[in-house]
Amino acid sequence: MTTEELISAMNKVDDEIPAGEHKIKIDVGEAYDHRDFKISFDKEADLQKLKKLQQLLCEWQASSVRLYRVRISGLNSDNGPQYLTCKYDIHGRVFACALNHSLKQKFTRDELDQLCNDLRFKGVGWFEALMRSGVEEVANE
Repeated sequence: MTTEELISAMNKVDDEIPAGEHKIKIDVGEAYDHRDFKISFDKEADLQKLKKLQQLLCEWQASSVRLYRVRISGLNSDNGPQYLTCKYDIHGRVFACALNHSLKQKFTRDELDQLCNDLRFKGVGWFEALMRSGVEEVANE
């Protein structure tokens, strides 16, 4: 959801449920890799309207999460190119595997940064080169 779509959807909620004299204030901020918001309201604010606005903001925030795959160049199998893979999370075993949707192969930027700073890989030249050259953004699916 783009910011323009968020504003349009929030205006529709405002038309459905007029604010009256009670205030709901929303502060929105966008950074490189995430979106933040803060809601403040008085004690008499319409809870139905507040809930709808919060749902829209959470949907908008979630749509900004960028995911990445790390392709291991030069390593291919019968199933295709190999990607950095974890079974459940980045703190367990890390290995190479062809695309497999039942394994963790999409990572946030924070997870990639954690892997770069993980003691298992810190100072390992090939891993550092992999993180510089093999990272591909995954299109929203």
